[in-house]
Amino acid sequence: MARKKRALFMTVGTGFKDNQKSLAHGLMCSIVSKDPDLICFFGSRKSKSTIDTLKQIFNESNDEDFDDYFETKFIENDNIDEFKDYFFEFKSKILELENDYKIIIDYTSGTKTMTMSAAFASMIFGKELFLVAGDRKDGVVVKGTEKCISQNLYPIYDELIMDKLKDLFNSNRFEAGKLLIDDMISTNENKVIYSKLFNTYYYFDNVNYKKALENFDLKIFKETWPELAADFQKNIIALNILNKQNQDSNDKTRFVDHKQKKYYMLASIINNSKRRGKENKFDDAVARLYRSFELIAQIRLLEKYNIDSSNVDTDVLKEYKLDENYLAELENSRDKKYNDIKLGLIKDYILLEQLNDDLGKFYLENENKIRNIIKFRNNSILAHGFEFCSEEDFEEFKEIVLKAADLLNKNMGRFIEETKFPMFS
Repeated sequence: MARKKRALFMTVGTGFKDNQKSLAHGLMCSIVSKDPDLICFFGSRKSKSTIDTLKQIFNESNDEDFDDYFETKFIENDNIDEFKDYFFEFKSKILELENDYKIIIDYTSGTKTMTMSAAFASMIFGKELFLVAGDRKDGVVVKGTEKCISQNLYPIYDELIMDKLKDLFNSNRFEAGKLLIDDMISTNENKVIYSKLFNTYYYFDNVNYKKALENFDLKIFKETWPELAADFQKNIIALNILNKQNQDSNDKTRFVDHKQKKYYMLASIINNSKRRGKENKFDDAVARLYRSFELIAQIRLLEKYNIDSSNVDTDVLKEYKLDENYLAELENSRDKKYNDIKLGLIKDYILLEQLNDDLGKFYLENENKIRNIIKFRNNSILAHGFEFCSEEDFEEFKEIVLKAADLLNKNMGRFIEETKFPMFS
């Protein structure tokens, strides 16, 4: 494959009359070393005399004329102390040429502002940066002592990106973080580690526990962020259980979910709601609380009474000697097409109350408050209405859900803690 054409960007100062030739000779050393196809000189009107001297040096020692041998552009800007002006000159030229050229930046010469803008542009746009060094006299490299020294600013740029990534992670902006990771420059190692982290919690946040576990690298995460090691350890416990199936002791051909899986799933959704609340996405947060509250009743009905609220078996209900009028009411709600009985959130808790369950009693004691909160949810733009949930609606519902979750399982606090995402300090 043919090499990509090279464009050499050079900041050019003026020097003094007695050292301009040494300055130009140093720049020529850079040009010979990098062998560019195109040279872009960045300087003021006064810099042209340095470029003329540079061309003279080249022509004196070569058979070809400088302007025939190199394609050149001169980007003139007399605002030599305006960082913004020079930076945007570099930015504009980089964006214009980078598809066709490998861009190299030499910041040996020029004012402090010019060289600083060149260095900053190299860091932001990921371009190779170097200068001509050597023994100096009056601030200019002495002829014959020149050597090109590469300057690696990429780690500094990556450090800035990694700080930004931590902020994005703490804000649960995992998709934005995944895009920013592509801008990292220095090594693939950091990209791989941060990609694993953001993929893990992107999938975890979207309740894709299988993909989250596939991306989770506990060893690497602990080594990279030891201060979060305890949090990662808790999360891996949760993800393993959320993905685990055990062989049924009564039927060796069948696998059943881990006995704590539903509790971890509930805890994960509650934490998901809390994250949406911190982002001020209260309609989204309330929708997740609604699902959490519904799931609490479904888990209790299934685990304790063997009742599937998505397809209620009335024969099972009869074993609990429930009120005949209540059973008749359920029968009347049977779907004519599918011949099944499905219970929604309110009816789940009414059934628990009929079963004399503590969650049913909790619902009865807080019925007015719960119905009012559910009304907010139903009127939400993300449910059936056109209204928006407030922070007060969210906080009130969260309190109800957390109390119900504690009644469901005394270890719910631990499950919630183990599904909570780490936070960078």
